[in-house]
Amino acid sequence: MRVTIEEVEKIASLSMLSLTDEKKQMLQKNLDEILAHAEKLNELDTEGVEPTSYILKQQNVVREDIPGKVWERDDMLKNAPEREDGCFVVPKVVD
Repeated sequence: MRVTIEEVEKIASLSMLSLTDEKKQMLQKNLDEILAHAEKLNELDTEGVEPTSYILKQQNVVREDIPGKVWERDDMLKNAPEREDGCFVVPKVVD
């Protein structure tokens, strides 16, 4: 499967990236290599192999949930450079 420049442009657009023609060609080559590797994985004989979601045995390590000190809102807000209606005001990061 070959990735087209149009597909690279679509991915860049969805990611809100602006790419030069050189970068588009580089990304196209990289995506082609990734997909070629994925196709090789399809050739593996997995007959009789138990499906897994994670290859290592994993165990959650949990601690007792003990409530700590309760901070008063006014105490927390006194260090805020800007506040409004009892909340921190932060710069907008998403359009």
